[in-house]
Parts: sequence; C-alpha cells; structure tokens
Amino acid sequence: MLTLSMFSIPVVNFSTLHHFTLKLLTIRSFVLISFILIPFISVAQCFKGNTAVGPGEYLSYDVSYQVGPVWTNIALVTLSAVKEMQGTKEVLHMKLNARTYPTYDHLFKVRDSYESWVTLQTWQPVKFQRYTVHDENTVLLTQYFYPAQSMFYYNYKLNNEPVDKGQGNIGQCMSDMVCSLYYPRTLEVENLRPGTPIPISVLYNNDPTALKLVSQGKGIIETRDGKRYHCSKFVVKMNSTVSMFKENSDMIVWFTADKNKIPVYVEAQLKVGTVKIYLKESKGLLNPMTAWLNKP
Repeated sequence: MLTLSMFSIPVVNFSTLHHFTLKLLTIRSFVLISFILIPFISVAQCFKGNTAVGPGEYLSYDVSYQVGPVWTNIALVTLSAVKEMQGTKEVLHMKLNARTYPTYDHLFKVRDSYESWVTLQTWQPVKFQRYTVHDENTVLLTQYFYPAQSMFYYNYKLNNEPVDKGQGNIGQCMSDMVCSLYYPRTLEVENLRPGTPIPISVLYNNDPTALKLVSQGKGIIETRDGKRYHCSKFVVKMNSTVSMFKENSDMIVWFTADKNKIPVYVEAQLKVGTVKIYLKESKGLLNPMTAWLNKP
C-alpha cells in the first residue's frame, strides 16, 4: 500500500533560489504534460459511450515536489465539467486550470487555463482554447474542429504580435488536449490483464506523439488526507520526445477502480527530481464512489 505523508512547507535557501526556479520551470511543464499526455487518445479504441463523466463534476489536485528532504505542495490543478449549448449543439464544457500557490508566486507564477467543448452524445471535439500567462508572455490559442472533414483550424496570438492562423488534420479518434484527459475514462479498461499495452497517439500542441500505456493490475492508494482507494494502476512508457523526464523512466497513474475512473495519484521522475500529483477533492460525480474503502 502506498501512503503519501503530510509535510510542512520548507523555507527555501536563497543561495539556491535560481536553481530552484529552474526546477519550477520544469515542474510547470510537467503539470501540463501530466494532465494532458497521461490522458490518452487510443488509436485502437474510439468513443463507444460515456458512463463515467457527467456535468457538474469537479476535481482538484495538489502538485507536490521534493525540496531537499521535504515534500511540499507548489501548485493546484482543478478540473470541472458543465453542460452548455454551442449553437444548436449540446456540449460538455470541460476546464483545466493550474496555478502555483502564493508561497511560490515570487519564484515562478503560474496561471494557466485550458478549455474544451465536445458534443455530449458523440464526444466529437467542437472547440479548444488555451490561455496562459508565463512571466511576461501571454498566449491565446483557439482551435475549431470539423471531424467530418478531418480538419481543425487555429488562431494563435502571443502578446501583442499579429494573430497566426493555420489548419491541420485530425484523426478519427483524436481530440484536443483537455478532452483527451476525460476520454480514457470512457474506455473499458477495468478488466485488462497486467502487462496489456494500449497504443497512445496524443495530439499535443498540434504535434502527434506516440506513447504506450500498460496495465499493471490493481492496488490500494492511501492519500495524505487518510482516504484509501481501490485503484487500477497504469504505466505510461515515455520516449525521447518528452525530454523533461528522466531517461528510461515511466510515469505511474492510479485510477479509481469503479465506474468513475478518477485519477487519484500520479508520480514521475524528472531530470531535476520527482513530482507527485494526488487527488485533493472530488464533487458532483456521475456515479457513487465505490472505490473509497474507508468512507465514513
């Protein structure tokens, strides 16, 4: 059984401030990769129906990093889903927001927002929007999807520079960055044999990346707030294109072994240390949380 223990926030030695800031830069990228690359779009499996994700769901995660001998929370990631109308289409509007905690804003302030709109019945992508503020740079990226034509169009704006417009191809089972986080929860992965590989094709910043997800059976995760969950374990096999990770390392993901399939715990080794992401709060779930073993 894996236990995540509670630790206090350390005082950072200012002689190592620059080095620590560089680490936070890498962690910022990891936060985005973890909640975008871990969620996968399988070439072999297309959408067959959704019984796991519903409007009103809200999830939050703490991102923890090791500073010396101590683990500390440096950022918060939240995920939410609501039902809306896009023209005549009923859509699921999914949001991912990431921000550093105030203690670390003076080192490297993160305020990132990612949003996705998909048709509620088919989960075909309709629109994607990214708004990020990174030091002095502000990025706004908007994508519009036309699955019937296997095309998407985008507008990209950096600071006050002219808008860059373009287009690209989208595969039959591909989706945008946020939708791809929710999509694997709709797949039938509960009864996979340990060692079963799932091919992964992720559309990340308009570039396809080939990875592999491998089932590792089931186990029990105990989070730092004392909650114990029955989970399914998966390993994401990294490759050289994902350069921030330690060479030959794998990313480990634990999903609740129930109908919700919520990510509970993520761990990965970076080139500059180890990061852990764990579930902090869950509300508005579509199904009862039967994987919570010590529920009062």
